[in-house]
Amino acid sequence: MNIKSIEEYRRHFLEEWNKLQDLKDPSYLYDPIKHIIQSEGKRLRPIIVQFLGDLFENDSNDTMNAAMGVELLHNFTLVHDDIMDEDTLRHNVTTIHEKWDNAHAILSGDGLGALGPIYISKIKTNTLEVLVRYNEVILEICEGQAYDMEFENRNATINDYLLMSKKKTGSLFSLCFEIPAFINETFLEYRLSLKELGENLGIIFQMQDDILEILTSKGNMGKGTNSDIKRRKKTVLSSIAFGHDRENWEKLQNQIKSVDIVEKKQILADYFKKSGVLNKANDLLSNYEKKCREVVISLPEDIQKDIELLLDLIIKRNR
Repeated sequence: MNIKSIEEYRRHFLEEWNKLQDLKDPSYLYDPIKHIIQSEGKRLRPIIVQFLGDLFENDSNDTMNAAMGVELLHNFTLVHDDIMDEDTLRHNVTTIHEKWDNAHAILSGDGLGALGPIYISKIKTNTLEVLVRYNEVILEICEGQAYDMEFENRNATINDYLLMSKKKTGSLFSLCFEIPAFINETFLEYRLSLKELGENLGIIFQMQDDILEILTSKGNMGKGTNSDIKRRKKTVLSSIAFGHDRENWEKLQNQIKSVDIVEKKQILADYFKKSGVLNKANDLLSNYEKKCREVVISLPEDIQKDIELLLDLIIKRNR
């Protein structure tokens, strides 16, 4: 096997990703696509696919087609999420609906969604199985987003939140771990364990996002950090606060209804810290990290150390 550095994987992927800039007419469809895909996204999902592809010694073309497929799916969901959440910034780039309008954003999001399966269908091993799983994940992400929208109008328990996160974020992470196993028959028997590992990592990623968005700046995140508060999105912090002390949490919500968004964010950050909610969220993160480490032990011994490196890449991020 020939495991590369994370930066090497990112550079290698971008060589292929940037070929999408060659898309031309109709400009109404492709100009917005070319605009949004030039953003400085972390490209974490295709990095996972490439890393595992090398670890499993998979065909390099199959690996790249899988990497393109998952990143196109990811971007498809982001474009549509940004419309629903009315966000104006994504990876430090103006969102499509903000730069053009909703019609451009819906159509270009659909275009990204259509491009993904084209790359996935080029995978030579277990092609049908991968395509079926790919489409299952699209539906799971839509279900997760539906929960996210529903929860804007009601409180969500921590179990509600975890279900939403598993579908909205965990399902795509699980796909990144599953496809390399589909491509290599030797590792196919471990697909369900890899699926579980990806789901748990996705939940960790979502919880981290929630915590970072309340405690860090727009510049660090590369996107707006106020829309969750403005739209009353349910996060790991709000769900824990609801279960931890419902009376005081609902009282605080009423008190800050008319407060300026910047001040509201600070009030909430202070509350989460002082009430112990942030500590509880960090404990939950640690619990999911433990689950991940337990799954790794069930995998073949000769790949465990490398999988641990991959976990650290996600778990120890700060943006």
